[in-house]
Amino acid sequence: MARLDAAFYDRDTRLVARELLGKYLVRRWEGTALVCRITETEAYIGRMDKACHAYQYRRTARTEPLFAPPGHAYVYLIYGMYHCLNLVTEPEGEPAAVLITVDHQK
Repeated sequence: MARLDAAFYDRDTRLVARELLGKYLVRRWEGTALVCRITETEAYIGRMDKACHAYQYRRTARTEPLFAPPGHAYVYLIYGMYHCLNLVTEPEGEPAAVLITVDHQK
């Protein structure tokens, strides 16, 4: 499996969201590979998407990760019970990211 570099994420958020489908997340922990396949994505583009936490470039402590360099991964808590994994897209300073959903591999 090839590792995706920052250039992969430094593109249109909708395109990145489509191309992430079917890719795998791999984490090595204590000598074991933990593998999940990306099965669903959602694109959030702050400059125009009212569903994005950074809509119209709103900057707060909670939205700050959306302004990070492309490829930055971050997790946030929603509804006080769900952790959501996002991958930042587009150039640094442009608040956009892809929310991903995974299937755990056995």
